[in-house]
Amino acid sequence: MFKKLIQVGFVSREPGRILDNYINIYNISPWYILKFCPENVKSMTVYGKKQEYAMNVFVCPIADVRFEYIEPITKSVFSDFHDQFSENAVHHLKFTVSNYRETLNFFASRNIELIQSGHQCGDAGQNIYNFFDTRKELGFITEIVHVTKNFIKPRPDCWLPSELNNLEPVLGNTTVVGIVVENIKDKIRKYEEFKIGPWQILDFGKESNLKVKTRMAFCRLDNVILKLIEPQSDSIFSEFLLKQGEGIHHLKLEVADYDKTLKYLQTKGISSIYSDSYLDKIRFSFLNTGSQLNFVLEISDKEIKNVLQSDITVHP
Repeated sequence: MFKKLIQVGFVSREPGRILDNYINIYNISPWYILKFCPENVKSMTVYGKKQEYAMNVFVCPIADVRFEYIEPITKSVFSDFHDQFSENAVHHLKFTVSNYRETLNFFASRNIELIQSGHQCGDAGQNIYNFFDTRKELGFITEIVHVTKNFIKPRPDCWLPSELNNLEPVLGNTTVVGIVVENIKDKIRKYEEFKIGPWQILDFGKESNLKVKTRMAFCRLDNVILKLIEPQSDSIFSEFLLKQGEGIHHLKLEVADYDKTLKYLQTKGISSIYSDSYLDKIRFSFLNTGSQLNFVLEISDKEIKNVLQSDITVHP
């Protein structure tokens, strides 16, 4: 059902501070800014009812995935999400789907709530977007869109920074989305109802060399790996589950040089909250970037897709 990850969305009351970090620490820019409001978005709904809303949207592609920060102006699902989780949380994932209409019908058949929608008007055509509350089933909110063939994007209100730099970005492609769950096998059954699979389960229990004991499951989509994490010892994952429940814990982005990146980020006051070696083949670190970027960043010296079996199957 879901094919390619095209956007990761966040909610922030301080987008200027967040973007400043991206621009001046991570060399990631430019960002374009658009205001979504009744003047340029039609057919607005919130929690299934007609309701006008307004928000500022800040967008930048990081490799082939767009990062979007939403600043609520009026009450909406975005302001409600911020009231619940504050800054340090991923709001939604946006995917391409095999068939837009069939996906909408599938969600309706499962009584999955459409929590916000709108028809963004461009210079021509429409971008029809829908946010579904799939947190119970998948651990995150899902955005599904239909863009008419004649859609021409509206011109940004402005760009940040006003002058581009030619520095090499510190971060590259988003390769893994890490989702903490209570029970992996129960969650896989939910994902398989959405035709998302197959999965490979790896158990890092007592026999594992890892400091943190977990069970993990991996599924490859077109351009990203979904990673489910079931904590089995006290860790950053169990703390997240206790505090926020099931949901997206971290994003893994590529770096050109693992050791060099760690040293550089340390000079910027960014430390590791958990570092280890995976399968004795991959060194990795989770970094305390929550207050900077609104998500925990994972980096490694190799990509997991190069280590996992090519034929991913569900573990018995």
